[in-house]
Parts: sequence; C-alpha cells; structure tokens
Amino acid sequence: MDVEVYYSGQRGGTMPYAALPAFRLFCKQNGFQLNWDSTNKRVDLDSGLKGKVCVLFTGISSGATAYEWEVLGNVQKFLSDSGMEVVLSQNNSALAKNTDVAIRFSLKEMRTLEKPRLIFFQSEDEKRQDLVKCLRTEMQQSGIPCHYKVLKNQKQPSIVHIQLQLPLYTDVNNRKVYAEKIALHLASGVLEYFQNGLHIQPMAFLPPNILKLFYSTMLLTSDKESKQVADEKPLAEEQSTIQESDQPTNEASDSNSELSSEANSEADSEREELLILAEEELLEQVVTIHPVEEVPEHVDLRTSAEVYFDYTLIHSESIEKPYLLIGTLQVKNTGNVELNNPIVCLRVSPVDSIKMGGQVLPPKLVETMAVQGTSGLKGWKYLEDDWFAQAMERGEYWIAPIQPVSIPPESTEAFQNFQISFMKQEAGKGIVVEGVVLCNDQTVHFSANNRIAVSF
Repeated sequence: MDVEVYYSGQRGGTMPYAALPAFRLFCKQNGFQLNWDSTNKRVDLDSGLKGKVCVLFTGISSGATAYEWEVLGNVQKFLSDSGMEVVLSQNNSALAKNTDVAIRFSLKEMRTLEKPRLIFFQSEDEKRQDLVKCLRTEMQQSGIPCHYKVLKNQKQPSIVHIQLQLPLYTDVNNRKVYAEKIALHLASGVLEYFQNGLHIQPMAFLPPNILKLFYSTMLLTSDKESKQVADEKPLAEEQSTIQESDQPTNEASDSNSELSSEANSEADSEREELLILAEEELLEQVVTIHPVEEVPEHVDLRTSAEVYFDYTLIHSESIEKPYLLIGTLQVKNTGNVELNNPIVCLRVSPVDSIKMGGQVLPPKLVETMAVQGTSGLKGWKYLEDDWFAQAMERGEYWIAPIQPVSIPPESTEAFQNFQISFMKQEAGKGIVVEGVVLCNDQTVHFSANNRIAVSF
C-alpha cells in the first residue's frame, strides 16, 4: 500500500506505507514538521519554521523612507519562502511582544560621513543576545563596517534595531547594492538564529520547488555516473579481447597465411547472411515493441481550482491592543487549463471593525513602492485608488497581482501575508473573512473552501 505525501499543501508523490516509520525519523532529525493522517493515508509535511512569526519594523519616525520598505520587503520575501509568517509594520511596536523575532531597520543620511556603516543598537536584554550574535555574524559578511552601541533602559528591549548610515550624496547604484546585501545577510541571520535555537537543518527551510530541484539534480548526477561506469566497463573488456586476438605468434603466422584467402571469402559470405537475418529480426522487434498509438480525437478542457486560507492569529492580553490576523490565500489549479491573472476578493464582516494591511499597495504607489524583481515589479495592489471607501461601503477588498501571473495545471499561487487587525468584539459576536478568486479575465471564479472566523 502506498501513502500520499504533500508538502505545504502541494502533492509531492507517494511512498510505501512500510517506509513511514523511517520517514518520520528522517523528518524529525532534519526538522520538518510531519502530520500523519491515518484515515486518508496521507502525510503532510511543512517547513520547520511554520508557525514562527517575524515582525520587521521601519524607522521610528513617521516618515519611513521607501528605501527602508524596499530592504524589508526583500527580507520578507526571503523569509516567507522559508515557511514562517513575516509581518511588515511601521509604528505598531506592540506586535513585538508576541513574536519570535522583531527587528527594526532604519536609514540615516549624514552630511559629514565618508563611508557607509551599520549601527547595532543593543539593549541589555539577555533574551535577544543570541539573535544579535547571529545577525552580527552575517552582517559582517556584507562588507559594510559594523559598529555597536549599548542602550540602557531601552523602551522596547524586545526589538533589535539596525541602522544603516549613508553619506548624504551616495549615488543610486551604490544604494541598490547596499540594499541587496543587507536584505540577504539580514534574512540569513534570522534563519541562522532559528537553526541554532531549534536544532534543525537548513534543508527544512527550503520551499518545495527548491527541494525538488536539489534532489532531482543529485539523483540525475548519480544515474549519469552509474551509466558512464557501466558503459566504460564492457568497452574496456572488448578492447582487451581485440588486442589479444590481434597478436598471433610467429610460429602460426606462416601457416595461417596460406589459408587466409579461403577463410576470408567464407567469412564474408557468412557475415552477409548474418547481417540480413539480424536486420529482419530487428525490424520485427521494432514493429512489435512500438505499435502505432491512436491519437485521441478530443480532450475535454476542465477549469477548476482549490482555494483555501492559511492563517495565524496573534493577540495580546491587553484589551486596548488589537488582534492581528496574518493570512495567506492559496490557489491550486486542479484542472487542465492554465489560470491567468487571479483577482482576489476578500469579504469581511463587520466592516467597521476591521482594518486591512500588509504589503498591498494602492495603484498610485506601485511604481515607487513595489518590489523590483528580475522580470519587473512584483507584489499585489488594490484594484482601485478609492479602495478604502469601497471597502467601507461593500465590505470587500479587491486585490490583483502587479505583474502578470499564470497558474499552470497542478501548480499553486499564493496571495501571501495579508494582515487584518481588529479589536476584541462583544460577547457573542465575531469576525468573518471569506475569499473568492476570479481568473481568465474574470470569466471563471472559485470560492474558498474554508473561511476565517474568530468568535468572542
């Protein structure tokens, strides 16, 4: 009997049921989260960092720069692919109390400064010393000099503050290089912190597509090497045999020369007969092994998808502080037709109690605030400039990808890390979030299989 294996909700294949105990130990040793569904005979794997929450804050001042958002947006992308929940925020420092990692990144431009430098503002909080140590180690590899300043009686000791100080007139290209280096090493430092603290292997942080690529490459290399060795061995033996047979002794050479003409003529005749027989047999085998297959006249096109929510709820014991819900809407193409440019509609209730957040941009800010990828701008945007007014009127948030998106059959696209905040409701009331996805010029739509409901 075989069991189904899924990773982060995506089907990976099957494995023998008898291998389940050894597979569980392998996953445990390497840090993967494993859930065995005995009823459906299904294994669900997840990243070792699923359930971990990291909050990234911009500068303390109300006028956070686009540069700070750009750096932290890249860090969010790096860390989100590893399986954890990553929240971007500006002033809501209360989020730091209920998270695993809280980091603030700020930019300061100085007229008198000659070279860039990074300043670590450290508190005396021992709980964050391990995180600071990992961040230090990684950030030192960025090539930007690092300095450290200890702050006593810090108001927010749970937040690690890193400040990039730049000369005032640093050119655009250098700024971009610094931003990429900081984002890469900052994300690596956070992952190293979890690796050391949870005692798990970095392999458990990799997304499914990278794991698949890694193992397929290793197996392919192994198969090629085995085949090469197998091919070289018979060739070497054949060459050795030929060399031995091509070296007659001096005594036999004279006697063999007299019979060579007759033997050659008979051998030539036999070879021709054998070649004819071999060609006839080969033709029969080819016809038998490779019959002509009939091509189906018609294939039914089927458009379908599975849509569902994954989410984490963060709340404080204080009545005055809001609840924070961090969600992801997964869209898996289960049909045989490609789904293009998904538009997400989130319906919320009650409308006046919910605030929408996350890295979703108004259309006016796409050109200046969107994350720049290798193929252009990336991320998600609201469909309309007056999105807030429409949401207050209809209770619907309409969101679309900034770049064209295609979802091939059996592939999944995710609207990641949207944020919904709300205050505690009266007893008997609750918060409800429902989802609908429209694709292919809005000609097809799919409702989410589940909904988010928080009751009080």
